[in-house]
Amino acid sequence: MKKILLLISLIAVSCSSNPEYDSNLELAKKWVQAFETGDIELWKEVVSEDVQDVSPMYGMGRVGYDASFQVADFYVKNYTDVKFNEPVWLPGIDTLTMKPDGSVRAYGRWSGISKSTGREFSLMSYHNFDFKDGKIVTTGEYFDATGMVNAVGPAQRNVVIFTAKVSKKNIAKYQELMDSEDGLTVTRNADGCTHLEAFYNEETQTYFIYEYWDSYEQYETYLDWRFNEDPSKLVAKAIPLVIGGQKGMQAHFNNTYYKFF
Repeated sequence: MKKILLLISLIAVSCSSNPEYDSNLELAKKWVQAFETGDIELWKEVVSEDVQDVSPMYGMGRVGYDASFQVADFYVKNYTDVKFNEPVWLPGIDTLTMKPDGSVRAYGRWSGISKSTGREFSLMSYHNFDFKDGKIVTTGEYFDATGMVNAVGPAQRNVVIFTAKVSKKNIAKYQELMDSEDGLTVTRNADGCTHLEAFYNEETQTYFIYEYWDSYEQYETYLDWRFNEDPSKLVAKAIPLVIGGQKGMQAHFNNTYYKFF
């Protein structure tokens, strides 16, 4: 009990001895409000153009204003009924002097609904904010952004699993075709293709391509182009490398009992 009272006293002293904290706290709350109300202009109002932001998106790391804005705009445009639940706001300290420095820390639980699929999300997060000249100049968002996007994805994805029987002696040449400028990059950039993965299994001598499409109609359009109009003639070059020729290639579709976990 004494430790709890001491902690409360320290926090109270920190706030009272740090007059900038209250005004900075209001800026941080406006940043949250921008997402709750879908007001990207409010986000612009409180974020410095010199901001350094640790993005929650996988692989992005620390980014500047333009990338930070793109991420914020993505959330504002794609989610509704957003709420930062049970927020815990705390004053930050200078890690060298261990004294309050006007920064703000926050813990809470984001919830909301995807506009495109109507599916809900709920996840815990941590945020830090540093300030300069009345703007947020450093911030970081720490939560599973990729998991969140997957969780609210479509109830059924349009998946195509393409397989080709390729012998070990031909796999290097086949992979060279797939890696060429006319290969899988073209497939991934086709209208409607949202994601693509490929790999080879030596034991079964099978090459797998996992493709995710907005619709099977778009996949069929791509397939017709690839077989009949593609100026690179990639399919014609690949067929001789496949065991059984065209009969050794097959596309599998999910049409029943689909589940995403």
